[in-house]
Amino acid sequence: MNYRILILVFILFGCKNNREKPPTLELNEPIFIECDSISKKAETDFKNGIREYDILGTVEMTEFEQFYWKFMEEKYKIIIKANDQPSILEECYAESMNYEIEKEYGEDFIERTMNEARIEYNKLN
Repeated sequence: MNYRILILVFILFGCKNNREKPPTLELNEPIFIECDSISKKAETDFKNGIREYDILGTVEMTEFEQFYWKFMEEKYKIIIKANDQPSILEECYAESMNYEIEKEYGEDFIERTMNEARIEYNKLN
């Protein structure tokens, strides 16, 4: 019985030592440095009054979407943009700018303003 415990201990510690370390992410790669730089530009732009909320991906431009984009610009001074195939740097900028907007107005800002706009849109139609 003591042999079973001893074998189990060897197996557990032996497996533990043979595990591979997960690969480390090198944050000094040029793309990460550029992304960090462009993210800081978005933060600076936000502080300087630029408000651009980027939708990354395909957007169906319905009549309501057009109304919503105009609604956001008039009521909140936020320009909505869509980018179907953004580059990595465009994504870095967009994610940072969107974060700043949501930090100021709340995480549910887009959903909340979408509901506001839908009420206004329904009143007009």
